[in-house]
Amino acid sequence: MENSIKDIQVSKKTLDKTWWTWFKYCLGVFGFERLEAPGFAMSMIPLFKELYKDDKEKQVASIKRHTTFFNTHPYLGGLINGIVASMEIEKANGGDISDEMIENLKVGMMGPVAGIGDSLFQATLYPIVFSVAIGLSTGGSPLGAIFVVLTVFTLQLFVTRFTFYQGLKLGKEAFQSVLGDTMEKIQSAMAVLGLTVMGAVTAQFVNFNLTLSYKSKMNEVNFQEILDGIFPNILPICLVLLGYYLLRKKNISAIKLILVYVVIVAGCAVLGIV
Repeated sequence: MENSIKDIQVSKKTLDKTWWTWFKYCLGVFGFERLEAPGFAMSMIPLFKELYKDDKEKQVASIKRHTTFFNTHPYLGGLINGIVASMEIEKANGGDISDEMIENLKVGMMGPVAGIGDSLFQATLYPIVFSVAIGLSTGGSPLGAIFVVLTVFTLQLFVTRFTFYQGLKLGKEAFQSVLGDTMEKIQSAMAVLGLTVMGAVTAQFVNFNLTLSYKSKMNEVNFQEILDGIFPNILPICLVLLGYYLLRKKNISAIKLILVYVVIVAGCAVLGIV
């Protein structure tokens, strides 16, 4: 039996609540069993309350559908919320959309959106923001910390709202847009840009210079100058690669990594190397 066509209109206030709830609570309950699912389900509550005003059972059943495992980039993930909200509105109005279709779309988009979001934020935008903040913090100035808080919050707020309403506008057609042939090119470009930024940040802000030298009757050999002639800033990049190896390959914690660096620097200082 086909659903009767309805004309349920969702207010702008409800849509704003849906977006705002996701922005606030996407990482609020982050258990390994469901990860971002509680935040996603919470974001749908205002929407379902308006779609099914007089049917509490449908409200509960609809919310339960969104409590299954969900994990993607928290801010670019607003796109998925928007698309799902659009499909839920269409479904409530009698559209030919099944629960399985909505769930499959969510699952299918988690990975691509996470890949683009991680490349854009963690590997590109955040390193740029923090590198600028480091420069502003010279001499103990609080401007660096203020700059990071305001910039990151504004960026996250804008991106989440923009992607949510774009997803709402495009609906299920956005699914193909995100999974299109250009996705891999976007990820590759962002990865290259992110590595370039990290290399520049490493060269500028990570310092490890040798004071070790060898003196003879004829001349003095400065080992740091020799290293710079072969590969400038090779020691800082070695420290960064060591940190990457220990964090990713050996799974040590950030606290233990800091202790490793302290031991290395202390040992080198005692030996008169740095």
